[in-house]
Amino acid sequence: MIRVGLVGLGFIGKTHLEAYRHIPNAKVVALCSRSQPQIEFDGDIVSEYEELLKREDIDVVDLCVPTFLHEEMITKAAEAGKHIICEKPLTLTEESAKRIFQVVEDFQVRLFVGHVLRFWPEYKAIKSYCEKMDTPEFIHASRLGQLPNWSNWFQHPEKSGGALFDLHIHDIDFAYYLLGEVERVYAVGQRNQHGAWNHVVTTLTFKKQAKAVIEGSQRMPKSYPFTMTFRAQAGENALDFQLKAGENIETINASQFQLYEGETIKSIDVEETDAFQNELTYFIDCLEKNQENKIIPLEDVLYIIKLLQKINQSLETNTEIKVD
Repeated sequence: MIRVGLVGLGFIGKTHLEAYRHIPNAKVVALCSRSQPQIEFDGDIVSEYEELLKREDIDVVDLCVPTFLHEEMITKAAEAGKHIICEKPLTLTEESAKRIFQVVEDFQVRLFVGHVLRFWPEYKAIKSYCEKMDTPEFIHASRLGQLPNWSNWFQHPEKSGGALFDLHIHDIDFAYYLLGEVERVYAVGQRNQHGAWNHVVTTLTFKKQAKAVIEGSQRMPKSYPFTMTFRAQAGENALDFQLKAGENIETINASQFQLYEGETIKSIDVEETDAFQNELTYFIDCLEKNQENKIIPLEDVLYIIKLLQKINQSLETNTEIKVD
């Protein structure tokens, strides 16, 4: 049994807590929250992170806190000998990521970063289908919604990285997961009043010469449903997924997942499982069985941060940027 200390009880923290309730080999034994949460929980609730880290009955710390706190809190957890699960993005710069990797190596603890699309049922199916198809020649993906309303730190680029790091990262990461390394990027976008890019459209050219156009927005009208789409084309085949939810991903109103093969249309059925539960189950199994994390290796996490920095450079200079 892996014993978890969960830190942060915003939207993602509560989502993780619910997921753990369905994972038989994990138990949340303590929560850390500055405010008194209105939830049912049979363990301890503490207000100070350092108090949580002193507990000997915690094997892993799950960080569901604002991005700008990640490096400091990961460092403290590593020094306390705790393994770490951290929500994406891990951090906002390559330099910070390398410092984090060094500290977890120095203290011989494991770090897992939640790039959840790799565990999302439809996206797992997309990965499987794309491996059977010819290499996709063209990908189009989007993730459209409003600015999260549960906290204002999302609005500030130095704290969240804006929609680029907080939202766009999902589809950038998944495109890389499918097609490998990128040769060059070009991006256009719009900033909010604090200077954060809150609407981004990126064109990626991969070393395989496939192309992707990916859109991410946190500035859709309030009446616009949270929407995510993915389309991959290869020769006469096209794979198309569309989902519309509520204000966030909590209520799915409609989804469609189809494979077009020449003149044939096939609906794709996907087993209904919870992506966060899939992700956390995998991380817990890796810890309990001392297995390698093959789905989200830390090298991928670092590559995506570097890639997002290149996209930011393109946004800032309005030029195409070569990816080393």
